[in-house]
Parts: sequence; structure tokens; C-alpha cells
Amino acid sequence: MKKIRCNSLILLLLIVTLLPLGSFANASGSGSPEITVSIDGRFVSFDVPPQMINGRVMVPLRPIFEGLGAKVEWNDKTQTVTGNKGSISVVLILNEKKATVNGKTIALDAPSAQIKGRTFVPARFVAESLGADVKWNDTKQQVIITTGAEIVTLDNYFFVYNSSKVNATDLDAIRKFSTNFKSTNNIIFDASQYTTAPKLYDALKAEQKKLGGKVAGIQIFGLASDVPSFSYVHKMKPTEGNFEWNGIEYDKSGKPEKFVSDLFYSNFKNDSKYLTDVTVYGIIQENQPVNIVPEWPISRLPLTKGEISKYISNYESYRKQIEGKSIPTVALSAPVEFQKGLDVAQDDIGFFMNRMKEEKEEFGYFSNTDLRTYYKDLAVNLTKENKSGVMDLVVGSDGDTEGATLKKDRKNYFFDRKSVASLNSNYYTAFFWGSGAANGLNANSIIHDGMAKGTMINPIAFTIATYNRDVANYLWLPIPTPEGETGDNWHGDVAVTKELLKENNPFFFVYKYYEAIESGKTRLQSFYEAQVAYAKLSVDNKKNLRASLGYENIISIHYLGLADY
Repeated sequence: MKKIRCNSLILLLLIVTLLPLGSFANASGSGSPEITVSIDGRFVSFDVPPQMINGRVMVPLRPIFEGLGAKVEWNDKTQTVTGNKGSISVVLILNEKKATVNGKTIALDAPSAQIKGRTFVPARFVAESLGADVKWNDTKQQVIITTGAEIVTLDNYFFVYNSSKVNATDLDAIRKFSTNFKSTNNIIFDASQYTTAPKLYDALKAEQKKLGGKVAGIQIFGLASDVPSFSYVHKMKPTEGNFEWNGIEYDKSGKPEKFVSDLFYSNFKNDSKYLTDVTVYGIIQENQPVNIVPEWPISRLPLTKGEISKYISNYESYRKQIEGKSIPTVALSAPVEFQKGLDVAQDDIGFFMNRMKEEKEEFGYFSNTDLRTYYKDLAVNLTKENKSGVMDLVVGSDGDTEGATLKKDRKNYFFDRKSVASLNSNYYTAFFWGSGAANGLNANSIIHDGMAKGTMINPIAFTIATYNRDVANYLWLPIPTPEGETGDNWHGDVAVTKELLKENNPFFFVYKYYEAIESGKTRLQSFYEAQVAYAKLSVDNKKNLRASLGYENIISIHYLGLADY
């Protein structure tokens, strides 16, 4: 067993004595990072975090033993933990201030203890008993364990919550959920002291700088009132204008409506002073240095105290239910923008999805799953599909936070907050296209009720109603002169291709999303890749004023729920 020099050990104990209790500091809203543990550069995930007990850093034994390559056994009758690694055998009895290593009795700095069903031991002992070295990093508040193996650099995944907006069960569920991410450093971050998104943004940026490496993603737990979202004001210039209108769209009511967005958490390239009341006009016309291209995925679970743990449990059940299965995609489409001479509406997402399936040479998507599209009796068919099994639901409709509307009567909901709670026969993912279903990211929406009261899983939705302008299944373009006719000025309706989708068409996002799904990516990874592609397309077309619509769609579209692992 390797030993730490006496002076180093005294220094370590002095430092440790001054440490705050990680879980208490986090729960109090101080924003201080919890005590973390790394083994050869890789963070150890805990469902119950390290704690300070009587001046000693105490850690859950099993995760560290297993992280060091030991096999762990628990004897409930004798309350004994046994860890074996090669020729080393460690035996420890709960609540005793001693242990044995290869038969030799070793005194512990503090007795082992059981906390929330986990056996805790002094950090120094659990590592040194298996021949590892232990150091303390005061700046990072981190126990650093090294075995002599190559140091691994992992990306950081932030799990952000508000300690005053969760209960103990919620927090336990959040911690346990984070342990599923095996290939990242997982940071539990308490946002309770940050009242605005720019302040939280700066705090996360500073924490990332301290940790080093790259960001793998950010998972937020809470409503926008719990963990703040950025504010966005609709003001854009989609056209040059004319003698009657200057081309600028904005709310003229005197007090512009503010929307919310989590997009700006997706990179740390921005100066936070530009992230209050963001406008597309400010980015494009006033050249404010605001970057909209994500560098990592953002997901938010828009639920609050007492709702989070239940949803996490539902999500885990959903994952087990779909494992190894082909899940059908079900599209309910209620289009409104019919163009004279066309049999299909320009904003008909169901028509576009069918084209992606049927036109195999160009798209060829949905090759491994069923695609079923409905235009009539939408409420009835929705209930029927939910009863038949798990589905990936797509809802293409006008609507708002109350639900999705029919094309003939935009106040007549076929899918609303009342029906979403009763739609609970089977789990289903959801993709709301065309409506501001997630406006406000608060508890007053079909999104919240579907996740908290029903069986909706990880919806994709907009916080601002999607602009139907530039959503096009057909474009009026030059076509070859029909046989037997003359002239060079023939035009006609041409179905959008992959190339034509690059004309700032919002369906470009849908195409890139299903392209990633078809390649076997998870829903969040597919969403992220589509978001990046659409953002880059909008930036590349920045000189074309119509790109402002793309900017607003990118700012608005959100992945709500839990990150895939």
C-alpha cells in the first residue's frame, strides 16, 4: 500500500477540515460546487454525493472501489463490505473505525457510516487501500485520485437545477440520473443564486474555465422561473420594405412581448451583456456580436418541485419499453396555408414527411419504421394510436400553449391541456411543429401537462410560433418547356429538394433531424445536429434578409425533457 508523506497528510487534513459540506452548500443556494472525486482525470458519478462529516471528506465506497477496478460485495447480515482487486482484499464493517487490508488492521480517520443506503468511508482510506495516491485541489474542491495509469480528459456535462425548487426526492433522482452518463465528467450545478440567464451563463462559463476541457452538454431541471431562460423580443427585418413600410416587424403595443430561449446556453462565445432582450434585428441589422450556432446540446425538463422525480422515473420506464423495438412515427397534420393550384398546403409537415419516405433516391427516410399520417378525425386517431403502443408523435398545426388547433377553426383544439392528461395508455415522444406550444417554458402549457400529468416524453417544441412564411413544400420556379410548346419563360410548382431546402426553408430543420434519426442517432443528438445545420445555414445566408426567419426559428425551437445517455 502506497503511503502519503506525513507533512502532506497533515496539510491534507488541515485543508479538508476547512471544506464546506458539499450537499448543504448546494442546497442552501450558495452556488458553491460540490465536492467531486476524479480517478485518473475521470470524474466519479455519485447518486449520493461526497459529504463532510466531523471534519473529514467522506465518500460512497462502492463507486470509487469500482472506479479503481475492484469488485465489491455487501453482506447485509454482518453489515460488511468486501472489496477485491487482484491480490488486495479490503474488509470493512459498517460504523467501525477500522478496516482490514489483506488481513492487517488499518485505523480509519472516521468510522464508516451509512447515508441514504450507501456506505461512506474517508476518501483517503478508500483510495489508498487499493494502492492509489490521493491529493486535494482546493480551487476545484476536488479529491484527485491517481493510480499511475494514463490521465483521461473527459468532456463536462452540466446538470443545472435550483435547490430551492426541488425536494429531496427530486434531487436524489437528478443525482441518480446523472450517473447514467458514463463517458463524461458530470457536474451538478446549483443555480439558485442566479436570478437572470446572463448571470447563470457567466457562472457556467467560469465553472467550465476552471474545470478545463470541453462541454459535452447542459441539462436543465426546472421551469424558466426556476432556472432562468434568456429573454427574446420579436423584432426583425425580413424584407427591404417600401414606401408604405420599412420592412421591420416588431410589437407596436408599447411594451413588446418577451419570449424565452435556452439557445444561448449552447455556446460560451457570447458576451453576456448582449444576451438580454435579444432581437434578430439587433444581430443582423445592428451587427451585435451574438453567436447562434450551438456547440453542445441543451435540454430542459420544464417541471418544478415534486414533479421532477416522477418524470425521470417515467423516462427510465420509457427507455426500457422501447429497447430493441421499432417505434412508429405518427403525424397528425392540420395545415392552413393552402396555395391556389396545389393539392397540398405549403405548411403541411405530413406531406413533407411522406415525401421523405417515398422518394427513396433522394431521401429514403423511415426505412426502418412505420410512418402513419392522419388528416381527419385527429383527436380520435390520436387516442387510437396512443392505445395501440409507444409512438413518436408529430403534431403539425397552428396552436399555442393550450394545444393544437384544426385548420378550419383555429380555436377548436383537437389536442389540448385537458386531453393530454388523459392520453396515458402508452408513452410517446412528441414533436410540435408550427405552434408556440412551449411559450414561456412555464407550468401553463400543454407541454407541462403532458409531461407532468400524462405520458409525453421529451417533446420538441417552439417557444415562439413558427413563421409559416418560407415553409414551402413547393416553389414556383423555371421548368423545362413542355413538349410541343415554345418559349423560355415557363414556370411551375416544383417540389422542394434537398438543395431547394437550403433556400431558408424551415423544413430544412425537419430534413436534417430525420437524416440524423435515420443514421441511428438519438433524438437529442439528431435535434442538436439539425439545430447546428439550420443555424449555420441562416448565418451563411445572413445577407439575405429572409434569413431573419431562420434566426428566430433557431432561437425558438427547444428540446424539452432529458438528455439521452
